[in-house]
Amino acid sequence: MILQCKSIEFCYYWNMKKKFLITVSVLLILCIGFAAFWYFTYLYKYNQVVEFRNDRDQDVYILGTYHSQHFNSYMNYSMADIVNCIKNVDPDVVLIESREDTYNEYGVVDGPIDMILAYSYCVQEGIDVGMIDYWKIDNDTRPNTTDKNRDDIIHANILEKLDSTDEGCRVMIICGDTHLHEQTKRFKSDGYEWVTIQDRRSLFEAQGEFRYPSAMAAVIEDKIEYASTILVDEINSNVTDDSVREEWLNTSAGLADTLRRQLELVEDNGLYYT
Repeated sequence: MILQCKSIEFCYYWNMKKKFLITVSVLLILCIGFAAFWYFTYLYKYNQVVEFRNDRDQDVYILGTYHSQHFNSYMNYSMADIVNCIKNVDPDVVLIESREDTYNEYGVVDGPIDMILAYSYCVQEGIDVGMIDYWKIDNDTRPNTTDKNRDDIIHANILEKLDSTDEGCRVMIICGDTHLHEQTKRFKSDGYEWVTIQDRRSLFEAQGEFRYPSAMAAVIEDKIEYASTILVDEINSNVTDDSVREEWLNTSAGLADTLRRQLELVEDNGLYYT
């Protein structure tokens, strides 16, 4: 049966309604498709590990992480997953997103909480651990930001560490997922061989009951002290722009508060905020 329009006005509004519904449907499909692409490309934890091999027969794994987001259960990527992945890769050397000069000068792991976890676990298990991050405090830099120059320097730091590591070693790089994608591009450009990981899920399988490394609480406390004192002094010394300095100081204060909250979770062996 063909719908007969009883009036020009009725036909006009009927056609407009159909166009609206079609437009909404198309937009909804596009949004769902984009969300699925984003999830499986950037958030799906089994896609957060890649492997390369170089001409020195070194197997180089890169594990992308979410920093404090690991404490949110809806991310489905916990601190336990990070430890499980380290255990299953069984690396000779682990390189983490933290600044080596800060560690050498102050004895502080200044990377995010997941880097503190990785560092503490490596120390506990006797795994060599190095640091490859770079950032600075000045008028031209905003806290918690990154750019091409930073990843270029991180990559140079990684290559330097690989050159000083024995041939045939297995190296695991742990960094934020943004750096994972940037470093992947650089390793491909360097001519590293892309290795297909046959069963990514197996790298995240648990081996026994999870517990935070025994030294992790002390490492967090050291960083709280650093964020509350030394980092504040560095900001006041290096940032002369009032608005930028205020942004840095607010970030430093917020960091200390966040670390105290995370310290409670670690002491209680809790995985999630809620």
